Amino acid sequence: MVKFMNKIPAGTFLVPMLLSALLYTLWPNLFSNLGGITNAFLGGSGTNFIIGLICFCSGIGINLKTLGKLFKRHGVLLLVKLVLTVGFGLLFIALFGQSGVFGISALAFIVAICSMNPALYISIVNDFGDEVDKAAIGLVGLFGIPAVPMLIYAISGQGEIAWMPIISTILPLILGMILGNLDKDFSKIFGAGISVLLPILGWNIGQGMNLIEGLQSGIYGIILVVVFYVLMSPLVVVDKMILKNDGVAALSMNAVAGVSASFPAIIAQVNPGLESYVTSATTQIVTLAIITILVTPMLARKLYQQTHKIDSK
Repeated sequence: MVKFMNKIPAGTFLVPMLLSALLYTLWPNLFSNLGGITNAFLGGSGTNFIIGLICFCSGIGINLKTLGKLFKRHGVLLLVKLVLTVGFGLLFIALFGQSGVFGISALAFIVAICSMNPALYISIVNDFGDEVDKAAIGLVGLFGIPAVPMLIYAISGQGEIAWMPIISTILPLILGMILGNLDKDFSKIFGAGISVLLPILGWNIGQGMNLIEGLQSGIYGIILVVVFYVLMSPLVVVDKMILKNDGVAALSMNAVAGVSASFPAIIAQVNPGLESYVTSATTQIVTLAIITILVTPMLARKLYQQTHKIDSK
């Protein structure tokens, strides 16, 4: 089983997630009915804790001397991501309004382009990246919360931004950095934490992904997938042409988190005028998440093989 997972890009994350999603689709209340420790371990309620622990383990491995390199690369990439998402989001609203175009509302479009999947990112760079790439998980996590979509709506005069989710995303990483630099022996305890946690994280994320819902968005979800990859492709160009890297870390950022399917409802709570778009946006985001979670690791492996001249056989 492990050998099979290792043959698949990000397989230790993807295989448990897909098995879990299939089980959740067929029997969504299985673990919640069992309750207790089993539900906490396998029911999906521990996802945020696991992501926080991964951020902490990543922070443990960050040497303060490498922070400059971290921000030079990933800081630039995330700044480009922010500029792209805010720019495209505001442009979409200006051109098409909240109702959008081709069956894609502004709410669905903005949530889609703003999303990153920290879990998939760390899984891919764990296979193809270096220590600096892994250390960026805390920064990538900032796009795994609805802060940027709320920022876009705040700029457009239709919402407000919540700061506490941003702070809570960064704190585990900072705590890990402090402990890791105070005593290097902490890395002996937590150094292998990411590899251990990825299959568990994959399973827990799957306990919230209904595969049937992903099919309900039909052609509109597929259109959103294409739009997402096209608009986010400049990240890879910047990573390769300007930062002179292989582009794998940038490509790894081009996937949508399953939890993003909850963002339309969260944003609509702040802006009740968007409530009529929540259902369609949610199903489209589910489709986008499922497809990008499957496709991005394959693209990342292909790019890595091409860049490093590795035979794909």
